Amino acid sequence: MADFTNHNDVMKMFAASQDADTDNRQKSRECDLFTSKRDGQWEESWWNKSDGKPRYTIDMTSPIVDQIAGEIEQADFGIVVDPAGGGADKKTAETMNGLVRNIQNISNAKDTFNAAGRRVVNSGFDCWRIVQKFVDSDSFEQDLMIEPIPNAIDRVWFDDGSEKRDRSDSKWAVVMQAFTPADYKAKWPDGSEESLGDDKCFNAYFNKPDLIMVGELYYIKKVERELVLMDNGVVYEDNDEFKTVKKELKALNVKEVKRRKRGKNVVYIRRFDSKGWLESENETVFQHIPVIPAYGNFKIIENKIIYFGVVEKLLDVQRVLNYSLSREIEEGALAPRAKYWMTEKQVGDNDATLETMNTNSHPVQIYNHDPEAPGPPMQQGGAQINPGLRSMSEAMRQAIGQTANQFAASMGDNPNAQSGVALRQLQNKGDIGTIKYFKALEIAINHTCRILINSIPKVYPKDRQVRILAEDGTSEMVTLGEEVLDNETGQTVTLNDLSSGKYDSVCSAGASFQNKQQETVASMIEVAQVDPSIIQLGGDILLNNISAPGMSLMADRKRAQLFQQGLIPPDQWTEEEEAQMQQQAQQPQQPDAMMVAAQAEQAKADAEQGKVQIEQGKLMLAGQKQQFEQQKAEFELMLKSQDAQMAPVKALVEMLNKNADTMQKLGAAAKTIPLPLIGDNIVEQANIIDENQQTL
Repeated sequence: MADFTNHNDVMKMFAASQDADTDNRQKSRECDLFTSKRDGQWEESWWNKSDGKPRYTIDMTSPIVDQIAGEIEQADFGIVVDPAGGGADKKTAETMNGLVRNIQNISNAKDTFNAAGRRVVNSGFDCWRIVQKFVDSDSFEQDLMIEPIPNAIDRVWFDDGSEKRDRSDSKWAVVMQAFTPADYKAKWPDGSEESLGDDKCFNAYFNKPDLIMVGELYYIKKVERELVLMDNGVVYEDNDEFKTVKKELKALNVKEVKRRKRGKNVVYIRRFDSKGWLESENETVFQHIPVIPAYGNFKIIENKIIYFGVVEKLLDVQRVLNYSLSREIEEGALAPRAKYWMTEKQVGDNDATLETMNTNSHPVQIYNHDPEAPGPPMQQGGAQINPGLRSMSEAMRQAIGQTANQFAASMGDNPNAQSGVALRQLQNKGDIGTIKYFKALEIAINHTCRILINSIPKVYPKDRQVRILAEDGTSEMVTLGEEVLDNETGQTVTLNDLSSGKYDSVCSAGASFQNKQQETVASMIEVAQVDPSIIQLGGDILLNNISAPGMSLMADRKRAQLFQQGLIPPDQWTEEEEAQMQQQAQQPQQPDAMMVAAQAEQAKADAEQGKVQIEQGKLMLAGQKQQFEQQKAEFELMLKSQDAQMAPVKALVEMLNKNADTMQKLGAAAKTIPLPLIGDNIVEQANIIDENQQTL
């Protein structure tokens, strides 16, 4: 195993890495200079031999680089963090995802990724790194940042034993940093001021600043640690932090299941120059080397890593095109013009008109006949372009597009005015050859996210408030490791605990958010033509995806309306909405104003209806009373009439009571005695009259 404490060993490893990769780097530098250096598209030998001749650069390579790099810059490399076990949950994964987006935002990582993508397309290689910095000069809080590495082709070197495309298996890496002599002396007064060497065999530029190159060595140490598995499935490392929560776990009846020892990777950093160490080693929060490369056309052939960009295959074709077109110009535009050849006798006195032959408008040109040169003066000479050069130039133009897999339609040229569908198919055909550069960035960005996921719990402690970003750029503040009381279980629950659980990530390239917004709006409107309820249920989403002033406010109002109507599912509630629902559950529910008004109107209508019914009841009672009085009067009159008629009957009844036998006889006789004034049944009539009198 390498001894990273020995400066000589480190210098040997550094030199071996440069030797193993110098051919790739030389080609990458050549491609970089080809598109950026003035006159860089000419071979030096041809350039020197053609001194005094046309040496024109008809650059058809840079537009191809711009086309592919522009597609990368318009794309959105989305990161998705998912739970992977060990007590991880989806809600915490969303917090981790939002924190990763915020780190990218404060680091301007998109600019870093775009610039690296352009260099990968151009020369096949670039790098960036993750650093740990204080939030500001007066704070103890730190942030993780993604920063570019200038001139990575010359300054970044990896463990030559690593083979993965993202170099995640690298045990060490060196990043060279430039210092002026004054800055070097101020930082390391006892330093040797001896710069680290590079692997370049020539310099393309002169009059450069005087700089001292200092190396930053990142290297991995194996540190023994003891892991503890608890019966709730959470794994802890037996350290000081675990000892502080051990009592809390015991109080929650969380018991230890088993232990095991395992090595842990810890990255250290140390600076050095060509003569010795400049600083002591410093421990970092990283488990992988936080230097992330991006390679184009990455391959391993004969145990050697190969990479290149789109320019390398265009070098020869572009140079031939420059040469052939320069020769065409030399033989055409710069060749002597055709001239009329004549004798002095043919000129005679016509020299005035002959001198202006190319500019005058005379219909006839006079010349003198010369027997020694019969016939008119003849035009001879002029440019005679080699037809082979013209064919060569045209062939090189086609070869450039075919070599780069970028055809006319791919470059936005539509000479035959094809339909939109046909044009998109041609563009997709060209995209097949450029997708590998998107893949190169996907691999590098995903490795960046994995490093961030492993490092975030160490840099962002519990109880720290952080900003998390959603995919659409909206943000919210959350507190990490916040402990809240679960009303249902009565137990304390820790929210956004990034220190527990395992998480992994996936990176995929897609349309940028602005393009996604336009696609979302168009798709929702199209679907709404079939199902209009889509607009009602997703009005807030539709408004959020319209990039116009005031639409975000309208989206908030629409969401608030949908929330009050109960049309937003609970699993899509924001923290504010969850808190609002909890508050409503704890407090008496306030009646809706519109409902109260409706109830009041209903009560008023009911009261009016009650009044009408009371009046109607009074009238009915009055009518019934009048009818009763009339019936009473009629009945009293009838009673008086019946009293007069009942006198003989009463006398007869008294007689019947005195003698039962006689009563039976009289009763039998009474049935046969007609009583025209009373009726047929005297006893029944008497009983009815008696009941009526009692009632009255």
